[in-house]
Amino acid sequence: MRKIRLGLARCSDIHGYYFGVMLAECDPMLLQKKYYVVHYYASNIYDPAKLTMPKVPGFDLVKVWDYDRKRAETFAEVFLNKPQVCEDLEDLCEGVDSVFISNGERDGSDHLKLSEPFIKKGIPTFVDKPFSSNLKDAKAIVSLAEKYKTPIFNASILSYVPAAGFFKQRLKEIEHAYYPVPDEKPDVLPAGLGVIKGVGGTFSQELAGKGVSGGLEDRMAYLIHGVSLALNLFGTGVEWVEAMGSAPLEYLHLHLNGGVEVMILNTSTKVFPEACSFYASAYSKYGAVHSNPIGDPEFIGGGEKILKIFKEMVLSGKPPVPYGNFLEHIAVIEAGVMAQKKGSRVYLRDIMKA
Repeated sequence: MRKIRLGLARCSDIHGYYFGVMLAECDPMLLQKKYYVVHYYASNIYDPAKLTMPKVPGFDLVKVWDYDRKRAETFAEVFLNKPQVCEDLEDLCEGVDSVFISNGERDGSDHLKLSEPFIKKGIPTFVDKPFSSNLKDAKAIVSLAEKYKTPIFNASILSYVPAAGFFKQRLKEIEHAYYPVPDEKPDVLPAGLGVIKGVGGTFSQELAGKGVSGGLEDRMAYLIHGVSLALNLFGTGVEWVEAMGSAPLEYLHLHLNGGVEVMILNTSTKVFPEACSFYASAYSKYGAVHSNPIGDPEFIGGGEKILKIFKEMVLSGKPPVPYGNFLEHIAVIEAGVMAQKKGSRVYLRDIMKA
């Protein structure tokens, strides 16, 4: 069976290497030299020449592109099959069956521009998190996908990391089955309050003097993870959002349609020293449960699952997730920014119809 020919856009981004190592064979020692952080998590701690990152077979990484051609050439050098370095996105469109747009650190403001050529040509496309930097562009990407009948997929690792699934199973410990009428199916009263310790506080006021503004553009790639984990654990269907803090969305409050309240804490490094570990807690009148760290070691399983879902989408030609899911994540961020400026709650229904 022929492998899926894959093009990777913005390949020199940290996610380009991170997901690339799962998709294609690479030279471990060159990876260590060119992108040490990814090698650290992808390799055996006792043998740097041995990679332990899981593999998702079935792809052939044939083409890569980046804003910086030299960085793209460095990326291609790491991989054994030496993918072709493309001059532009139009070149990347030719001779591929799928495209992966990676984004580990940017705000997604260029995702509409990057995804449009592939979607118009009917090439199944993964658009990394955040789906976009604003709801207008997010809706435009979805409209293109629907118009050209091109399946697209977007995800944060926090939406699929197995450690979150394990914690979700523990919510049963604090649920209570209420039997309103004998012999009828019980109503399950779940956790009423969830708390997410997110990341993104590094880009707060204490770093403003180091060339980092602390604005949303510096934080979007990180803030979206907390929102993704919250919706993963406690359900979609956000009714309204409130926000406060000295930095954008430092404290974010989501009210779900089912009545569950979720607090996402994106505090500064003075409160939580920088570490890419998330934590979750859930409370009900019957008790509380708290997660173990959900951090870099755990993220690997989430990345693997995303690639498997992406592969299935390419093979089936069908989007694996309703596009409204992508829009809700961005709408939560946009509503939160508005709520913080206004000092009052903002309803997602108003954001979505604007």
